[in-house]
Amino acid sequence: MSENHQRDHKSLRLVTGRTADWHELAKDCVRFANARGGVILIGIEDDADEPAADQEIPAGLTDRIRKRVKELTVNVEIAVSVNVAENGGQYMELRISRSSALASTTDGRYYLRVADDCKPLVGEAIQRLLNERGMQSWEILTTLGVPQENADPAELERYPLA
Repeated sequence: MSENHQRDHKSLRLVTGRTADWHELAKDCVRFANARGGVILIGIEDDADEPAADQEIPAGLTDRIRKRVKELTVNVEIAVSVNVAENGGQYMELRISRSSALASTTDGRYYLRVADDCKPLVGEAIQRLLNERGMQSWEILTTLGVPQENADPAELERYPLA
């Protein structure tokens, strides 16, 4: 479960106690929604592959996450689940869908995930992303379930599959 361009690890402290940083979580959700979507594993530290073996997710935390992300973002859809790692420790999986509209924080900030970095968007970058929102994402075509048999044979010859 290592981090990559579509998966990020976050400490449970991000969403619990006095150190909870809901605005940081909202920013992370926006950047995935404006890219190809992604997964945030909450409860797994950056340098770890699993949560602590004795870690338990507090009751009601998944509902609180859903509520706070909805309050702090625009055009962001998430699904939250509690999972149990092989070592018995619990962590949350936050799945963020790719947004068909431009996603932002409620205070009007736009972000995009590029590789494993979070990039703020300003000026022309926002306009370019907005223009791309109406287009079909080529990256996800294989996941849409369109059978190859439905493709135009002439087009398949023009663009052979590897």
